[in-house]
Amino acid sequence: MTLLLTLCVLLGLIGLGVPIAFALVSIAIGIFWLADVDQLIVAQRLYRGVQSFPLLAVPLFILAGQIMTRSGISGHLVEFAKTLVGQMRGGLAAVNVVTSMFFAGMSGTSMSDTAAVGGMLIDPMVKRGYSRAFTGAVTAASSTIGIIIPPSVPMVILGAYLGISTGALFAAGLISGVLLGLALILVAWLISIREGYPVEAPFSARRAVAAFAHALPALLMPAIILGGILGGVFTATEASAVAVVYGTAVGVFYYRTLTPRMLYQTLCEAAVLSGAVMLVTAAAHVMGYAFTYEQLAQSILSPLAEMDLSPVMFLILLSAVMIVAGTFLDGIAMIFIIVPLFFPAINLLGIDPVHFGMVVVLCWGIGQQTPPVGAALFITSVIAKVDMLSLTRANLPFIAVMVLVLLAVILFPDALVLWLPRALGL
Repeated sequence: MTLLLTLCVLLGLIGLGVPIAFALVSIAIGIFWLADVDQLIVAQRLYRGVQSFPLLAVPLFILAGQIMTRSGISGHLVEFAKTLVGQMRGGLAAVNVVTSMFFAGMSGTSMSDTAAVGGMLIDPMVKRGYSRAFTGAVTAASSTIGIIIPPSVPMVILGAYLGISTGALFAAGLISGVLLGLALILVAWLISIREGYPVEAPFSARRAVAAFAHALPALLMPAIILGGILGGVFTATEASAVAVVYGTAVGVFYYRTLTPRMLYQTLCEAAVLSGAVMLVTAAAHVMGYAFTYEQLAQSILSPLAEMDLSPVMFLILLSAVMIVAGTFLDGIAMIFIIVPLFFPAINLLGIDPVHFGMVVVLCWGIGQQTPPVGAALFITSVIAKVDMLSLTRANLPFIAVMVLVLLAVILFPDALVLWLPRALGL
């Protein structure tokens, strides 16, 4: 009853327009007040919530993504993607997804992916005859890959909070992210056949080689980041710093598009975005501690123990709860509110923490696609100039395939999640 009342009050505050960070802290203050706990604990936990070396990677990956976006690298990635999949029916839709897969290896967030790829491809797709709703849906759905293929800010936050190896999560995200990208391309291709969307230029090896040469410095960035982390050269936090230095060098000295003024604007934008993310992270940590203090996780564990669920059914139940919660909660808040209630059960059921983490990140991605609180949808609706209802309707096939990929990850963890981390000894 306490848990239900807490969640209802939280929903009420969010419904009244209270910023999510303030709503979370307000709930925690109320819980501590009722328990007669010194409110100084709130300030202490706010500080502790972001006092983590791994979390330093979050603002740095955000900055690296903003630098790559501002450098105009998206254009080179788009041209290379066109040479690979442009010859398909609905080629620009496939280019949208492939570009997102390339960009995912640099940005770490869906928001950067949505803004960069959407800004480059939405208008050209509309001019080529694609409907605005379909164009927006492809852009929003493909941006989810930004948090699946590493580096991934959600994986960094989740790893730091739950004590899971960030490198192992990054390795686990590679296969799942590629699988999701291929599934989205398949759906876009089938819809394009039905709607008769155009084919781009036929494949040309010469154009592909030329486009690859122009995009190579950008494509090297994820290779350096992942190669360094998975090879044990540096940690995820150190990799984020390397990404910032490399991205700046490429933008200033190779592409020569990153001017001092543009770099200053990029730093300001990254600071604002990082501040928002870290504030919600700190506030959600306070909320999670309040849940732990009140032992609210026991209200979930006891019924689960009585239900005698299998690991698969437990993860399906967790996914259902998180997908529903994702319709009204920000992804970071969802991690700190929902995950602590279910995480203690994984030892009881023998679920690998990396497998659990990948399920959570995929649910986070699906939550970004569902209104009323869907970051990817809001950004895309503005860029594509399409109303939220039409965008959501066009996005349903892509959401459905995301759910299917999620089910595949739940059912086949050894092949899709755990194989690569184990092979690399992570």
